[in-house]
Amino acid sequence: MVKTRIITYFIATVWLANGLFCKVLNLAPRHQQIVARIIGDSHAGLITRLIGIAETVMAIWVFSGWRPRLNAMTQMAIIAAMNTLEFFLAPDLLLWGRFNALFAFLFILLIYYNEFLKNHPFPVEAFFESSVVLTFAAPKEQVQSLIPECLELDVFDDQWAFIAVAMVQTKGLRPKGFPKALGNDFFLIGYRVFVRHTDQRGKRLRGLYIIKSETDKKKMEFFGNIFTHYNYTTTDIRVAGEGDVVEISSKSSDLRLRIDGSGEENIALPNGSPFRDWKEARRFAGPLPFTFTYDRMRKEVLIIEGVREEWKPAPARVMDHHFGFIDGLRMDLTLANAFVIRNIPYYWKKGKIEPWKPKEEISRAS
Repeated sequence: MVKTRIITYFIATVWLANGLFCKVLNLAPRHQQIVARIIGDSHAGLITRLIGIAETVMAIWVFSGWRPRLNAMTQMAIIAAMNTLEFFLAPDLLLWGRFNALFAFLFILLIYYNEFLKNHPFPVEAFFESSVVLTFAAPKEQVQSLIPECLELDVFDDQWAFIAVAMVQTKGLRPKGFPKALGNDFFLIGYRVFVRHTDQRGKRLRGLYIIKSETDKKKMEFFGNIFTHYNYTTTDIRVAGEGDVVEISSKSSDLRLRIDGSGEENIALPNGSPFRDWKEARRFAGPLPFTFTYDRMRKEVLIIEGVREEWKPAPARVMDHHFGFIDGLRMDLTLANAFVIRNIPYYWKKGKIEPWKPKEEISRAS
């Protein structure tokens, strides 16, 4: 969400600069000249200052985060209307002439992107050819700082919180309903915290909060960061192995993994696992039905629901593992379980945005 805040501040600053400095303080006289060209000279100064005040109010509205989608639509409508008038009635007074319309269009696209595109705006489907998930347990007090205020840790025995590393070979990733031929194949690595969230209906949802995302292709990084808040980065990923033994490694990400994914039920749980058996361990196998993103400035939760047709995690024996990112968290982490899932059709629903209020505010309001 940091990128969203930066773009929001930039948009507000543009409105403030044009309104307060260029019009109210008249530091760019051509703004008043444009108004005079359109409505005449008699009241051009007053109208220019009033427009400047309105633009300054718009900047404050953008900064406030109140009713952001209404705000974005209002901005786009005003920019389109103002620039259309200027394009036809005062092109010679514009900073870049009629090319100003291009910059206005790009500014509208930026507003639309910042408000609408990044919130998982349409359903997406894929085929999970294979998914390897390792879950690490840590004392809940150490993990708490990784999640936002709207979420709670999903704990076990009132002691353990969990961070999972999911390594997924996806096939045919595409907007739901599009032909398979338009899908793309990517390898995805996600680091997620197991969490719970209480939605507006009072329903408790189990899900994941993503703290890092990686992929093997720039295309996925580019489009993933347009349509989601997962902040993908591209890394080198090598997958090899023979038979049931799988090896995954990355030099850039300081990652290596070697597992036996035969799925035998008599495989022992990792040493030190807080789980007593694989049945308990499966509760924290992931992915869970929901993924959450939080906008601190607006106090909004983005909820994305995943839907799978079959889900049968098979226990895996970890022969060797090292994750530089996990080690960098500097927590008392213990490998709790490892699972392999293969050949799963999967899709994510369109993101749903809900306002969030602390429990204290809800109690006071009631």
